[in-house]
Amino acid sequence: MDALFYPTLSLPGSAWTNPNLLFFDEIGVIAPDADPRELFDGPTRMLIDFGLVRPVEPRRFGLDDEADGHVLSHLLGMAQGPQKRNEVARIHLGKLAYGRLSSELCDLKLLWPSYRSDWLEGPAWVVEYVMSVFATRMALHPQLNASLLTNQRAAERLVAGVAMGEQTRWSRRMRAVMRLLPIGPGAEIAEIVRFKETHARELRSFRSLIESLIRRSPDGEAGEFDFAARLRQAEMLRDHLVGEVSAIRTTAPPLPIALSIAGMVAPLVEASYASAGAALAGIGYLLHTRGSARTRERTAYDDKLVYAALAANSFAPRRSDDILA
Repeated sequence: MDALFYPTLSLPGSAWTNPNLLFFDEIGVIAPDADPRELFDGPTRMLIDFGLVRPVEPRRFGLDDEADGHVLSHLLGMAQGPQKRNEVARIHLGKLAYGRLSSELCDLKLLWPSYRSDWLEGPAWVVEYVMSVFATRMALHPQLNASLLTNQRAAERLVAGVAMGEQTRWSRRMRAVMRLLPIGPGAEIAEIVRFKETHARELRSFRSLIESLIRRSPDGEAGEFDFAARLRQAEMLRDHLVGEVSAIRTTAPPLPIALSIAGMVAPLVEASYASAGAALAGIGYLLHTRGSARTRERTAYDDKLVYAALAANSFAPRRSDDILA
């Protein structure tokens, strides 16, 4: 399952990014065709090198001159409305240069060339709306069919006006991932890759659970309340499974069984059958415990939330310093 992130070129900090890396196969970043060293920050370039993030050139998926006309009309209508905030934002020219929209926005003084080459700037509400429209258009393209990700509330609200049904699903998916995969910001990227490879089956089951959670709750206020309630129940079950997985890992491990077998050999050699019998009883108890643990393990690993529990055991912060990493 893939996702498309917007509105910035580089991904946010690891506290936001890591849970999404654990869930999605690959996260696309809307980027023009240019030198990655000039476009992305160091952490994002590292994620590209690991194959977890992929630059997505908008030319193939964002070109729609007819729809761009509606974008211009909407922006002109917004400009005539209540006074907007005065913040200025920038957008890379490569995200718009493939169509007429960039020149038309400049002609209307809604955007203008930045002091930096290859960039345009203008009112933040214009840049946010344009990026939201393009991101939604690209995410819904049949060749991408991606879940849309954003860390900016203003951008999320704008998309809601473009594709309400999809936005509801995208928003719920983001919330579920962030709530159910409590991964600390200090996790190593290589460890995340290994974890996903090791638990590929559990990840598939976890994804099916998330999609079921999203579908079971209808749109609207009542649906949001229902989704929030189900998500709280999922968190409670994940916490229970965290305890189950931890208990399974500490129940009758192989080493005590091996030591007990070694302890039985000496009495047999010495013909001390009473001692050997006691040792054999101890081994029987350990093997029984081990068998019970395996039954519990099968039950736990069959649950669709076990991926989140395993992630919590492997990546959750252990100290307060981990939260600030």
